[in-house]
Amino acid sequence: MNVAAPTTVGAHSRGSLLSAAEGERRPEATVASEVDVRRLVLICGVGRSGTSLLHSMLNAHPELAFPPETHFFRRYVAPSRVRKALERGTVASFAARLDADVDFARANIAAEALLAGQKDGALAPLAVFERLLALYSAGQGKHRVGDKDPRNLDHLPALARAFPSAYVLHVIRDPRDVLLSRTRAAWSKGRPWWQHVLLAQDQLRRGRQLGARLFGARYLEVRYEALVAEPEQTLAAVAAHIGLDYDAAMLQFGNSARALVDSREHSWKKETLGPLLTDNVEKWRRELPAAQIAFVERVSSEAFDRLGYRRSAGASASGAGPAPRTPSLAPLYRTMSRSVFAARRLLEGLR
Repeated sequence: MNVAAPTTVGAHSRGSLLSAAEGERRPEATVASEVDVRRLVLICGVGRSGTSLLHSMLNAHPELAFPPETHFFRRYVAPSRVRKALERGTVASFAARLDADVDFARANIAAEALLAGQKDGALAPLAVFERLLALYSAGQGKHRVGDKDPRNLDHLPALARAFPSAYVLHVIRDPRDVLLSRTRAAWSKGRPWWQHVLLAQDQLRRGRQLGARLFGARYLEVRYEALVAEPEQTLAAVAAHIGLDYDAAMLQFGNSARALVDSREHSWKKETLGPLLTDNVEKWRRELPAAQIAFVERVSSEAFDRLGYRRSAGASASGAGPAPRTPSLAPLYRTMSRSVFAARRLLEGLR
């Protein structure tokens, strides 16, 4: 894991919802204004890389709150056409849209409260997102706040413009285990397996390049394998990087996970609920077909040539026999991956 030099800042107590007069509740707006939204902590990564595990662990820190995964930024702020339409619209229409959004509902914040102060024809979706973060964190009695969405990886330029002082935590996992997990998760198992490989390769490559360039020393790569094998050491490095003291509460993340993981996601996020599965690595050796292993290793140059993951020497431990030897089409595969990824982003921008 690459760890930048940490910047240590003073921690704030969890009692931020109470005034100096013991037991006196402070106004919600006042408390929310004290949440440090500008130093937002962003969790991202290729889907099924372990972002939900890090999400639950960091949310268990007594100073840092993460809302459930609402997709708010990529749904209402990042796409320019959507954002501009919202800006010209009415508060009532935005509220109705949020009321129908099952992911937004997970934050348990009323749309009317979130949109307080907004004006018809002059809506500011980014300001609404910031208010969402602040209200949620204040409701948890915490001063720092984060946002977790694997697809934050696809919107790093927009996030850098909106939050130039944010921290980015990029979770990275062996692409063979990523593929195995994606072929089993309910949200992704119906797609062609090779498409997962192509998308993951270009997401990883582009995310690493943009993360380092746009966020500099505030960009950090967190290896999933290190997180499960050495959780205390890895979390201590992450906490120091984002300016927090290490707290052992992060290792007791079960209750945090239950608050963040929606019932719709239990079938593919059950491991996040705990206890920590320290041996949840290299399952691909037993369960991934040899042909898929060979394809991943040819395509995923970012992981194998730059991040140090080791290729399997052409053999599978699944009993499926040696990986087939095929012509070296890796350059073509990588071109395909970039094309698939670019096409997906273009279609999303047209929504």
